[in-house]
Amino acid sequence: MEQARHLSEVLADFALSAFVADLPPAPAAFVPKLLVDKIGLEIAGARFPWIEGVRKAVMTFPAQGKATTAYYGDLLSPQQAVFINASAGHAQDFDDTNLQARLHASGIMIPTALAMGEQLGSRPLDTAKAIAIGMEVMTRIGFAIPSSHMRGFHTPDVVGPFGAALTAGLLLGLDKAALVNALGVCGSFAGGVEEYTRTGGQVKRCLPGIAAVAGINAAYLAKEGLTGPPSVLEGDHGICRTFDDGTHVGRISDGLGKEWIMLQTAFKPYNCCYVIHAPLEAFLRLCGEHDIQLEDLVAVEVGHSKFGVDHVGAIRQPGNAVEAQFSCNFMLAIALVNGPPGEYDVTDSVVTDPRVRDLATKITMHVDPVAEEEQFEGFGSVVTVTLKSGQRYQERVRHSKGTPENPMTQEELETKFRNNLAPFSASARVEGLLAMLRGFLELDDLTALTQAMTRERLA
Repeated sequence: MEQARHLSEVLADFALSAFVADLPPAPAAFVPKLLVDKIGLEIAGARFPWIEGVRKAVMTFPAQGKATTAYYGDLLSPQQAVFINASAGHAQDFDDTNLQARLHASGIMIPTALAMGEQLGSRPLDTAKAIAIGMEVMTRIGFAIPSSHMRGFHTPDVVGPFGAALTAGLLLGLDKAALVNALGVCGSFAGGVEEYTRTGGQVKRCLPGIAAVAGINAAYLAKEGLTGPPSVLEGDHGICRTFDDGTHVGRISDGLGKEWIMLQTAFKPYNCCYVIHAPLEAFLRLCGEHDIQLEDLVAVEVGHSKFGVDHVGAIRQPGNAVEAQFSCNFMLAIALVNGPPGEYDVTDSVVTDPRVRDLATKITMHVDPVAEEEQFEGFGSVVTVTLKSGQRYQERVRHSKGTPENPMTQEELETKFRNNLAPFSASARVEGLLAMLRGFLELDDLTALTQAMTRERLA
């Protein structure tokens, strides 16, 4: 009787076969959109003080390589460049999210693929394939451990190393045995807790970088013959039973190669945790439709899933921008006072605004049965406002802007890109970079793109 394959072997087979085949039309069209969003965030994010600190810390002992840092243009090892770039892409909370798996896959896979591709001289087309494959694997493993967040783990750091290891390993030319070992090694890198949703911490910005470095290191370790447990995913002490109860393990392989669930990635029109997007839209819609002013409000009730209440309901009076982006009541207050938040709109000074702080005290969260039932469809929410006049209005948003059911258009993504780069870039240079990202699969080499991402070329 033929022995059942380990899931790491199934994923390695999928990755190798997909890498030598043509990228299917849907992922091929989706990768450039992901690049437009992520590269704009990386370049803009590199300029925030906490990412400047990350760069200085990494470059205390610089390792020479061929991988370019976004905005700065340093040439470093893939591991050092990816840590800086992936952290920069998450410098705010404005990057895409898969709502089913609750993770940021492109924020790990794009910087990993670009760093490894530059180091190895990979073709942009192969780099795009490695991005799509790594995202697909990471997303599927994340979808198989839905309880990880409620157990206090940051899912992108649990499963991100696995996707990054395959992305890096494919570009390295690893065979099946080495890819299986790389995945096995990743089990020892999986982790990362979400206490930042309680008391903040700028380390949240570095979580994609931590996962990306782990994946690259796993690929290089496997290349040199280091082994890992092939049962790392489904085993008794594997990922699916450690970070969940193991009952969803089938999601990793169900439809693999036929259905690309990375296509369910949602883009962010608002700079805050995606769990806040639906209530933010519902709240602003109510205030706009009924001409509700700040002074009219007595109470705002936000109905959400249990996960939503836990994830963005704990911090009610944040002390800084990181905490604010995981405070539902506070982000709704910011949005009404200052408008929907963009890349530069959630700052420590905004957090101290007395108008925002006063309104935030009037906003509460509770578990809503409908939102609980529909949570994996788009983090929907219902908002009820009570006015001084005694009037009450309610609005439910099931699919906020940016979700697959209510997508951002190409023009909206490019407007976001332009807005992110506008404060420090020449318009003509921004348009040139956008054209390269749109045509990424047809580029001859990666160097022209990564050079166009530097401050010298953007000024």
